[in-house]
Parts: sequence; structure tokens; C-alpha cells
Amino acid sequence: MTPKITGIVIVIAQLADILIHAATNQLEPIRVASNIVILLWLAVVASGGFKSRSLWMSVISIVVYFILNVIFLSLEGVTNAAQGGELRIALFLLMFITLVLSGLFTYMNGKSIVN
Repeated sequence: MTPKITGIVIVIAQLADILIHAATNQLEPIRVASNIVILLWLAVVASGGFKSRSLWMSVISIVVYFILNVIFLSLEGVTNAAQGGELRIALFLLMFITLVLSGLFTYMNGKSIVN
């Protein structure tokens, strides 16, 4: 995968996360904030901003995303009462996809800046 395709998949995952929760009337501000952090980071990278600090900006954005989701889980639990107490599988899946692809995206962008 190229950085561009990886970035697009990350954006789709973030927008899907927001849209799924909006459609089911379950928007959680902390989760939406985490999605916005990732979307803003990708927008800055796509615009060419902060090239000299891109690694730090990437790491900080990914860590903030992770921390916001951990805070959400600590406040709301790993199960969703609105879904009959089911495990938050969608959250874990979207977090996994976002974290793995964001790490890959950061690595690929770092290689292209160095080379």
C-alpha cells in the first residue's frame, strides 16, 4: 500500500466510525474527538504542513487518539449497554485498524522524507 491509499483508508475508518454512531444516535464526544485528532493530523500531512516535525506530530496524534479511546473505555466500559451489554467489537476493530495503519502511514511517510 502507498501512503496515499493508507491515509484514505484511515480517513474512511474515522468517518465510518462517526457516521455509524451518528446513525444509531450513540455519538460519544470523546470518541468523536479522537476521530477528529486523526483527521486533522492527516489533513496537515496532506497539506504539506509541519514536514520537519512530521514524526513528532504523527506520534503525538496517534498517542492522543489512543489515550482518548482508553479514557472512553475507562468511563463507559468495554461493553455497550445500548447493544444489550455486548463487547465493543466495532470500537476495538476500528482502533486496531487506525493504530496499525497510522503507524504504517507514519513509517512510509518517514521513509519518503528521509529518501
